[in-house]
Amino acid sequence: MNDEPDGQRSSCAIFVARSRLCSEHDVAAATGVEAAHEEDSDDECNPSAAEAARIKSVKRTQLVLAIVTLTTMILVLLVCIPCYFFIGKKNIPGENLASGIEANNETLKNEEETIIFINNTAHNIEEWIETTTSVAQHQTTTTTATTTQIMIPTNIISTAFTAFEQVPHDTTSYTQGLSYGDDGYLYETTGLRGKSKLNKIDPNTFELITSIDLDDIYFGEGSTYYTDREGNGRLIFITYQEQTAFIYDPITLTKLQTLSYTTTPPQSEGWGITFDSIEREFIVSDGTSSLFFLDCDTLQEKRKIVVTRFDGHEQDYLNELELMGGLICCNIWYEDEIICVDKVTGRSVREYDLSRLYPKEERGYHNILNGIALGKDHVMITGKKWDRMYKVRFDDWGGLFTGK
Repeated sequence: MNDEPDGQRSSCAIFVARSRLCSEHDVAAATGVEAAHEEDSDDECNPSAAEAARIKSVKRTQLVLAIVTLTTMILVLLVCIPCYFFIGKKNIPGENLASGIEANNETLKNEEETIIFINNTAHNIEEWIETTTSVAQHQTTTTTATTTQIMIPTNIISTAFTAFEQVPHDTTSYTQGLSYGDDGYLYETTGLRGKSKLNKIDPNTFELITSIDLDDIYFGEGSTYYTDREGNGRLIFITYQEQTAFIYDPITLTKLQTLSYTTTPPQSEGWGITFDSIEREFIVSDGTSSLFFLDCDTLQEKRKIVVTRFDGHEQDYLNELELMGGLICCNIWYEDEIICVDKVTGRSVREYDLSRLYPKEERGYHNILNGIALGKDHVMITGKKWDRMYKVRFDDWGGLFTGK
């Protein structure tokens, strides 16, 4: 039997009802649901506990959102980065992925403190992607004619060159061959029937010292300076389709000898030529992927090699040649590229893209790069009917001029 007065029972009932009401309000706040009686009960329930529960719920929601967002971004990166390296940068550019992250940052920037943290994290990831992309893109930036580049890894075509001086060149010269002599002079041979010449050029002023013409029946091609078995300086000048080579005295440009040679039949053309002083043999190109090694006295073929690029494919249109650092460096006809290959295997060891040296848009499409001459502290490079020559250093080839 309950002997409590009716007033006490009523007070207890009111207290219990209020307690239940407060509990219901706390549950509604913790779940983020606005109860219809919330406004009436705020004064009767504990406001501090309700607000704390609401804040805790909001932060828990934000934390879940942050974890989901960050996890999604990491999964995207784990998919996209391998695709970039194995499928190719042209299919999935790093800058496009970075732009997507940046757009995501823009969407999230108006969120609360946790979302701002995610944005900052995304920004850091974006910077990492840009750095990784930069490394993938040859691990070097694109050069201008006067910009030095960093070293590059093996088997990637290099833009690492510095053109540190520009000098004048005769625009009437259809350059086919270019070489420095042991006497310090620069020797150039030009082509076209009726216009083929052998020029001797002052290395300081780059003015023409003397010149001789080939007979009109000959189309002049490459040339090189060399020393014969008696130690005399000599010049050899080959021709396009006549299988004929001329030997000259470099002092007077007097013709001393005429020889015949063959390359790939049936044309047996001559394009470029250089001299290997160690093996005492000439190396000749004929516009194919083959290089021919000829006896320096008779021009009889000793052997030949096939030139291959980094990716393994055979490279034809081998043109002007220069032996540099023990490698045969070949200009590719109608390309602003020089590849340097092993004398025994023919495999490419170094490859250079010189397209920014003197862009085709400025010089004319048919005025192609054609002329490589190794000097004491530079490589002289010019082209057909160019108005200039460049003194160039390859920045990733440190031992080129020291013999190391």
